[in-house]
Amino acid sequence: MLAASLAVGVGCGGGDSKGAKSAANADDPDKGLGEYIVNHGGAGMMNPGDDDGAAAASPDSLHFAAVTKDNPVKLDGVLGEWPVRFPARQTISGSPKATYSVALQYDDKKIYVGGEVLDDTFVRTTKFGDGEDRASLVIAFPTSGAAPTAYEISLYAGKPGDSVGSVRFGAGSMKGTVVPGAKIVEAPIQGGYSFEAAIPWAAIPEAHRTRVGLRGAARYYDADAPGSIAGVLATGPGDVSAPLQLASLATEAELSMVENLLVPNHLVGQQPLVDRVADIAGDSMKERVVVYGKYLVVCGSSYLGGTKYFYKDLGGELADLQLRDVTGRGKADIILRRRFPYESTTREWLEILSAFGSDTEPVVTFAHEIAVTSGAKKIADSVRVGGGQVDVKADAATGWDSSSYTETVPTDVEPVLLPWGAVTAQSFKFDGQKFLKGKEVTQTPRGTAAAAAPTAAAIRPVEPPTPKVRSGGDMSKSLFDLYKKDRGVSGDMKPKADLSVNVGGDGRPERVVLIGKDIVVFGPGYKDGQSYSYVTISDAYDVREMVARDVTGDGNADLDVRVVVRRTATGSHDPVDLDVLLVYQVQGDAIVRIFAIETGRTQAKNRVQGLVQFIPSSNGKAFDIDTQPGRVTGWTEKTYPWGQEQPGSGSLEPVLLPWGGTAHVRYSWNGSAFAKL
Repeated sequence: MLAASLAVGVGCGGGDSKGAKSAANADDPDKGLGEYIVNHGGAGMMNPGDDDGAAAASPDSLHFAAVTKDNPVKLDGVLGEWPVRFPARQTISGSPKATYSVALQYDDKKIYVGGEVLDDTFVRTTKFGDGEDRASLVIAFPTSGAAPTAYEISLYAGKPGDSVGSVRFGAGSMKGTVVPGAKIVEAPIQGGYSFEAAIPWAAIPEAHRTRVGLRGAARYYDADAPGSIAGVLATGPGDVSAPLQLASLATEAELSMVENLLVPNHLVGQQPLVDRVADIAGDSMKERVVVYGKYLVVCGSSYLGGTKYFYKDLGGELADLQLRDVTGRGKADIILRRRFPYESTTREWLEILSAFGSDTEPVVTFAHEIAVTSGAKKIADSVRVGGGQVDVKADAATGWDSSSYTETVPTDVEPVLLPWGAVTAQSFKFDGQKFLKGKEVTQTPRGTAAAAAPTAAAIRPVEPPTPKVRSGGDMSKSLFDLYKKDRGVSGDMKPKADLSVNVGGDGRPERVVLIGKDIVVFGPGYKDGQSYSYVTISDAYDVREMVARDVTGDGNADLDVRVVVRRTATGSHDPVDLDVLLVYQVQGDAIVRIFAIETGRTQAKNRVQGLVQFIPSSNGKAFDIDTQPGRVTGWTEKTYPWGQEQPGSGSLEPVLLPWGGTAHVRYSWNGSAFAKL
């Protein structure tokens, strides 16, 4: 018999910049915007204008830089503290003789423009009109319509002894009027002048709630004489009359998305499938929700500190996305429909993601399989969402009936309702945290019992890729480098998972890295940001993936790790591979394993696949772990070479066999461990 145990090597290391190490860990391995109707097969929900999104910014294009406390804007006209300026190389009209470079910064109150002009002549009158030397910022804000709302703000530097500077609206009904609260200060440089301007966000109506998804360009109007413009330079095309031609004007969070997500995945330059703004979390400021390729991204001016982003790997094809308040919280929820292949079918899921704070990632508050297709055969449910409730109803099937439908039933979400099944309709109500199942409409199942309600032996979990929670950046890179040095890890070795998620500490997210067989935890709020912890899964033959989710209900993420343990079988040349699910929790300075279960077993062409799933516990906060017998291929009850290990008898809970005499085991979190009920 294969022993139901798993040896886990553990350790902890870390240090500050001087490399001081911490003590070892101990791990005990025994331990209301309306409602909508989704009628599948009908028209999609995508906005027709979604493919008009601005191209992604890049670090070498005009973008915003966040002002830091250590490097504030002095507003003296001198650009010594400014980042590198971006040159205006595109001639919009005429033959400008001047050269112009510009940089943009921002904080929660103001936009800052720093410019440097090289020009032999300086034309300024006291009229501040079109025929004078001036810089301008064209900035456009996303709207629910087809085109953004754009403004041009003219920046007139002063002429010593002749005129003071002025900041005025340069287009539209407010053209020529002074921008309230704005200021410009200039300083002479060799061959021209430099300037700094401050423009209050509050002076632009759309900026009161939207500061992401912006487009823009910087311009310089070169005058030869009063009333005569020789030419216009710009950082790119577009103006207030053609705002869709303006380039993306990225903020810190959006630039982080570009550098850390789009660039590594070769998505720069691609048009987003979805690009919208809505208030989904925190204060009244709107967040940007964008889909590039297979990645759903959320970022905002005040979301996750305004410098980070959340992303989710869709694990398949985006079918639809809407932003609506369906929970009644006064914030928009993300209603997501996605498709992915599984075995010989295509599955479609409807999920609702909700963000409960400005410093937390969106979580799945509802998930239901709504369609299964295979060629011309299809089963689909209709779904109605609104007013804090989701109603799901079975529709007619095409090409399948109760005797021919034998497809795998998912365990990660509620399965599709079958027209011949025992349940034909369900209602789910939002309880403040998630949608809980309420009323069901039942009937007597039609057809054979196996077709009406698939037996456990016909069930296998459907597990599309779990979203990796990551906010970009290289948080505590020095500590990760120190870990590599301490452990002798090659600098070229890439992590299998790299998450930014709160697992403990002071509420700020930690960086959790799966590299080789080690799980490493560090961050600014963990061990005072001075050291790291790690645990080694030493008995694992292969470590396949790590995802983060709160299964214990304490508000911190736990770590689910899937590994393969290889064993030698007596009397056989073929090794036996055990698929194992491990659950870890960060407890103080230690990474502690709190649960382990075998989910499958393979030898040569023979396989046992158990059914293991997380289901909500009775307290509505934590999750119980439910296991049932699954599918067996190759082996039979007579040829299977091992007996049924008994649940609760070792450090590794066993896979259940169809002939093992145990139909169902449930483990519940008791505050310190998952115990068998």
